[in-house]
Amino acid sequence: MRAAVTFFVRYPIWANSIILVIGIFGVISYTLGLKKSFFPERTPQNITVSVVYPGASPEEVEEGVTVKIEEAIKGIVGIDEVTSVSSENSASISIKTLEGYDLEEVTTEVKNAVDRINSFPLNAEPPIVFKERSTSIAMFMGV
Repeated sequence: MRAAVTFFVRYPIWANSIILVIGIFGVISYTLGLKKSFFPERTPQNITVSVVYPGASPEEVEEGVTVKIEEAIKGIVGIDEVTSVSSENSASISIKTLEGYDLEEVTTEVKNAVDRINSFPLNAEPPIVFKERSTSIAMFMGV
């Protein structure tokens, strides 16, 4: 390390040359239009089915809504994992899709499968099927 410092003190033109070369490469890479974004873009992969069932206990929501939706979407191609939560007055089913499958197509198939269910309880509101927006952590810092 001492030899490198001695070399650059003795020949300062080389240190200036290295800084100039780094600057030139930086300007070239900036002008070539490298993709840059404030937050990295990530394609969403999740679909959520939400159903409101006012006045129902979690057991009633599970039996009347959640199980029926899970059975309806069971055979759809492109689904990786299904996670459901039945709570008081509502059910939420999260569907994770596989990489390489068109999210629009899988969402349409899920919506059609859910719309075919005609045995929901009378008080249950119509199911809402939507794609989740992509959110990702830009930076994580631990101390």
